[in-house]
Amino acid sequence: MTGLKIRRATEADAVPWTLLFDADGPRAEVEKYLVRGEQWLAEQAGKLVGQMVLMETRADTWEIMNIAVADARKGQGIGTAMLKKAKALSVQRGAHRLEVGTGNSSLRELAFYQRFGFRIVGVDFDFFVRRWGKVTKQGGIPLRDMIRMEMVLKAVS
Repeated sequence: MTGLKIRRATEADAVPWTLLFDADGPRAEVEKYLVRGEQWLAEQAGKLVGQMVLMETRADTWEIMNIAVADARKGQGIGTAMLKKAKALSVQRGAHRLEVGTGNSSLRELAFYQRFGFRIVGVDFDFFVRRWGKVTKQGGIPLRDMIRMEMVLKAVS
């Protein structure tokens, strides 16, 4: 992964809506956490190849609200590099937990997060049905529920 740079987005950066929508929607929901969270951009050879939004959700907890890698760059370690950045930032800020949520039908993502060390801690039933007002399918599987996952960063004393 030569030359990958992950940096915090600035006001001068264009919002990478295509990548944001690759991981979430609708726009009104994405805008809610985009203004409250920190957006991080992954660049390689001057091109945007990924993004994530990281947000403090509780005093000791940060959550990856959105993370996506450009289709042509998937499987090249960019997502893992962004997860490492999210973990390092959370630890640096004194967090005890790093959380993420993904769809019940997002099999590739469920495996990706678990390989990185996240564990399933809950299910928000019908999350996506409430959010979009309908059931969509992903790989032939109805996308209904948010699978909540977390990584314990350090023991709470």
